[in-house]
Amino acid sequence: MLRAHAAIIDRLGGRHAVADLLGLRYETVKKWANRAGIPARHWHRICALDPTITAEYLSRTKPRDPRGGR
Repeated sequence: MLRAHAAIIDRLGGRHAVADLLGLRYETVKKWANRAGIPARHWHRICALDPTITAEYLSRTKPRDPRGGR
């Protein structure tokens, strides 16, 4: 599950493509793929890009915060 959000980014065309589609910087999406996961505030936009991705799935697969939170 740790890599689920990175796999979603890859499925949507990769870091550059997702950054372009969402109007974000490449470095932001790179951080999501490498460690942080996709922030909940962007889930609706990710789901709009691929209707097979759901907010429930993103929630279940979000990487855990190493500081003890979620």
